[in-house]
Amino acid sequence: MNAEDQFDRVQAIYPDAVALVEGGRTFVHLPELVIATRTGPVTRDALLCPHEHSGYKTRLFLDAAVPGHLANWTQHNLFTRTWFTWSWNYIVAEQPWTSILANHLAAFR
Repeated sequence: MNAEDQFDRVQAIYPDAVALVEGGRTFVHLPELVIATRTGPVTRDALLCPHEHSGYKTRLFLDAAVPGHLANWTQHNLFTRTWFTWSWNYIVAEQPWTSILANHLAAFR
């Protein structure tokens, strides 16, 4: 399935999603994504990277860390913004983007 079809599937669930391209690779901006955590929901702007980035098979970046959740937060500059992500590896790119997103969000539960 190509990037456009994958993005359409994400946008069907998150209508405010926006496809962004950097270096020929598509990212998905998810404004005000509600994240279910062990201590209750939090809202963050998110950037789904459904391909390899910084040594990880896929990444999910947030506009701010989620205090008290996960470890090893790092900062990255993408699309003129600072984004935060955690050490959560082995979410492979060879699956639907909606599954990649769900697998990254599972880290918070």
